[in-house]
Amino acid sequence: MKQLTIWIPTFRRLSQLEGLLNNISQCGLAAFADIIVSDNDPDGPLSMLFTSFDASLNTGADYRCNAANLSAGVNFLRAFEHCRTPWLMIIGDDDRFDPAAFCQLCDLINELPASTFAVKFDSSLFGCQEPCSVNGLLDYVDLLKRSQYADAFNNLCLISNWLFRCEPYLAQLSSAYLGYSSKCSHLFPILRACALQGGQIEFLSLQPVIHGKTDDSSWPKAATWYEMVMTLTTFSGFVNRSDRQAFLRLLFHSDWRRNIAKCLRVHQFYGNGSQGIHAWQIHGQLALLSPGYCLAILLALPILLLPGGRLPGRLANQLGDPGCVERW
Repeated sequence: MKQLTIWIPTFRRLSQLEGLLNNISQCGLAAFADIIVSDNDPDGPLSMLFTSFDASLNTGADYRCNAANLSAGVNFLRAFEHCRTPWLMIIGDDDRFDPAAFCQLCDLINELPASTFAVKFDSSLFGCQEPCSVNGLLDYVDLLKRSQYADAFNNLCLISNWLFRCEPYLAQLSSAYLGYSSKCSHLFPILRACALQGGQIEFLSLQPVIHGKTDDSSWPKAATWYEMVMTLTTFSGFVNRSDRQAFLRLLFHSDWRRNIAKCLRVHQFYGNGSQGIHAWQIHGQLALLSPGYCLAILLALPILLLPGGRLPGRLANQLGDPGCVERW
């Protein structure tokens, strides 16, 4: 029996997926792990190449297709329902494995004690993660400087940075669905399992995954952050008090430049009202919850009050693609 499943959620990015599968083949990971491609696009070109859920890709990966676009987050969670190995990694279709990943993962899995429920790898995007072993998220956040909060949160949310032990995670899977609108719900089951069963999360400096960057159809950053804040400040039943406190400390960091960027992205995404809610409603809700965001509104006010609810083209280009609902 293999020890690891590598689950690849994908949606309309065939060329990136092909690159990852070739990378996995070159690294020899199929000898150690089950490789499963989980497609969120039943009407797309990839699904039309296969006639059954157990069709085999020419790289040795198995293919399954969801009946509809279930969203990226649900595609992550489906991995735990279908996984048949003790350990699981969920890898973005635009990511790649480091050539040394095979040896790193083999050695690590064979050495981890039963008390380790998850491993959090570092990333080249946000980096500088100090190695430590913690029982809860607050223990990790207490080790950080306030200036590290923003990068640490982004690093934490990168799904490809995690190695999960499936059994304790699956027992707490309901917490991910209860807190799904937070957009970081894949973290709740492992935190809950550690709290209830005394498990540990290992934070390591290893970087077995090379993170990709794509400009097309990007993740809607403004909407994602807004839902994270609203869910973690108003919803309950999926995360304990100390872990919630840790999330909010990371979310409400003191980096005023990043807060201004968040404010401008909210205006960029919701400014024309096409999403069914206006940007000023969201600005108001976030300002009541975060003094840092309130300050960002005041600093950005001359730009936000421009007619038409649109940002100047040059500024919009600097902020990047506002994202689309399909990639949510």
